[in-house]
Amino acid sequence: MKVSKFTYLVFVSILLLVGVLAESVKAVENEGFQYFKVLSTVEYNGKKQFINQIESLFTVRKQSVAGDNVQYFISSNEFELGRSGEEFSFILDKKTRQISGLGRDLTLVERVNNECVKSLKEVGAENIGKTWNQSFDLSFLGDAFPQKLEFTLTAIKLKTAALGELMAVRALSGPFVVKAVKSDGKIGDIKSKISAVYLFDSEVEQVYMSISAFTAGTNINGFNEKLRHEVATYMTDELGEPINFDGLNKKFEKLVKKVGLVKKNVKIKKETTLPQWAKFEGLFMSQIGGVCAAIACEGAVNPVAMICMPVARTLSMQSLGTLASVSSASAVSAALTSSVPAVGGMNLAGGATIMGVGVGTAGAVAGGTVGTVAVAGGSGSSGSSSSGGGDNSTPTSP
Repeated sequence: MKVSKFTYLVFVSILLLVGVLAESVKAVENEGFQYFKVLSTVEYNGKKQFINQIESLFTVRKQSVAGDNVQYFISSNEFELGRSGEEFSFILDKKTRQISGLGRDLTLVERVNNECVKSLKEVGAENIGKTWNQSFDLSFLGDAFPQKLEFTLTAIKLKTAALGELMAVRALSGPFVVKAVKSDGKIGDIKSKISAVYLFDSEVEQVYMSISAFTAGTNINGFNEKLRHEVATYMTDELGEPINFDGLNKKFEKLVKKVGLVKKNVKIKKETTLPQWAKFEGLFMSQIGGVCAAIACEGAVNPVAMICMPVARTLSMQSLGTLASVSSASAVSAALTSSVPAVGGMNLAGGATIMGVGVGTAGAVAGGTVGTVAVAGGSGSSGSSSSGGGDNSTPTSP
């Protein structure tokens, strides 16, 4: 059969177009993968001490699903995030800002997100150089938790060589109280605070880094006890090397210092498991506060959830005893500055924070490499409320 020159040219053009489309699809698929390093430290200090620290590389894969929905798949190279495997996922409705599908471990965290976005104030270029307030109604959580969480937010503009113009947003909560049952059956107060900084592109569409600190103090068991959860997350390549953050400067350092990261360390003199108030009400409030702070900083329908949700899942495992405790660890501020060259010369640690939870309560070996926490079977996060020690039970939900 003789093929005309025109038909041949059309056929070749179609092949070329298919090739271009295939390469475009491949590029889109590659853009669907992002990588983040997470440093998460839980520390308790009372008559005895407890430290649990994780350093892990998270892979985030996203794909469009029906309507305006985007599904995020989160996996870790160090441990299983989902109950049935290494990966867990959730769906974000970009139109309504609602999240679904997180699973029973994070049901309340999912609800916190979905309730809080209803009153969210948008963050944009007009916020740069300004301070404003954001409050979230948490009355649906019940009387044990604060009825309202209030933040003071500040935004600054930064210019970097590799990433261009960036926006950094800081959220500082006011002090709030969480209620827990004391050893005598009465109700006691846990005085708490949550602060965070998020680093975005200028359009607040891409998140590059987040740093937060939750602090809590109480004498619920008849002596002073302190709980701290610090976490830093930053974007990396697929090998875990940080992307180029060159250009972050003293303005960024100044913004972060008020978050209240610590740099002085405490060695474990007498090891213990987490008491009940810390394991349940305390760390659950850190999950809640972390999500609220992230939402407040972002102020948009963008993927901040893709890093604060895996952090919440990781903290859930830390609190439930799924991951074993460690005897020493470096402060998150030290681990972050040693890992990311662009912030290596910065002093990101602040001074003492409220309730005396701050100075001298973050890890045990400053400047060292963070050790990866072992998986499963560890009883380091199980405890009872009255003694600061505990049994080895593993509850199903915080």
